[in-house]
Amino acid sequence: MKTQPNLKQLLLLMAVGAAEKRQEFYSVARGYRLTNPPMSTVGYKPSTWSAIWCLGHCLASYCASASFSKTEGICELHNVKLYDGDATFMESNDWVYLEPKSDVLTWDGWTVVFRARSDTRTSIYAAWLNDAVYHDHPLLPPRLKPGCFSSNTSRPCDDHFRSKIVTTWEIAGVQLVKVVLMKNSRVRSEIIFNGTGTNKMSWFSPNRVINSTWTDLTTSSFMYFSITGHPNARRFAIIHDYISCPEDLMWMMVIDGNDINHECLWDNPGNSPKFLYTTKSKMAVTGNLKDFEYGDAMVILVKFGK
Repeated sequence: MKTQPNLKQLLLLMAVGAAEKRQEFYSVARGYRLTNPPMSTVGYKPSTWSAIWCLGHCLASYCASASFSKTEGICELHNVKLYDGDATFMESNDWVYLEPKSDVLTWDGWTVVFRARSDTRTSIYAAWLNDAVYHDHPLLPPRLKPGCFSSNTSRPCDDHFRSKIVTTWEIAGVQLVKVVLMKNSRVRSEIIFNGTGTNKMSWFSPNRVINSTWTDLTTSSFMYFSITGHPNARRFAIIHDYISCPEDLMWMMVIDGNDINHECLWDNPGNSPKFLYTTKSKMAVTGNLKDFEYGDAMVILVKFGK
């Protein structure tokens, strides 16, 4: 069904148009069109202002996002966002995706501060440390694919999402931190930490574990339990003991690159990074990795408090 904007909406369009260069009201991802059935469709005569009018109609309709065809003037309003797990989309240079401005990415009430992807050939550790890089404020800049924001790990993503909150961690009021390991869009393992009074490195510590799908984390001892891990390739490492490669006891680690100083077969799994973790409820012997798997993504989420 096609509708036309009323006077109230047109006044809002003018306000939005005045803010076009400042992007105070919206975020843009060029080259994408949501293919979920739209809430409604609006027709405009194609012009340099039409995409802004489309977004204004979205704001007036309290929609979640809009897709706009530059050549046909079609404005499709949606109740889902590009990075939602149930969103579907196509890539086309004719379309522009827009949404009312959002500065944070949230999943189920948690704020996503980092989403690392396997096989990107880019260091997770370096990305975590790099305070000059972030992909929100506003959310959805053009330099990351939509899959890098999504809980659907089957979607294409070739880099790691990093929030500005990592840079401002010590003043952000972080109360809880959750680490999630995912495969095939499913959560396979998770740990919740007390993040109060921490910095971006110190929260990942055994004395801050509140709960985990690994039931022995609060009662075990550790050779390594840190983000730095065992340099230069074993990061975000939770390791009980090194005995020999087949007999090592651990829960998880990020294999951040191929390193000849680490001689275990699972240190060189092809493209890096890799997320290696046990599928058991307690630490496991590496052996032939029958009790381990390589995940698709590692996500770090936070909740805030006073």
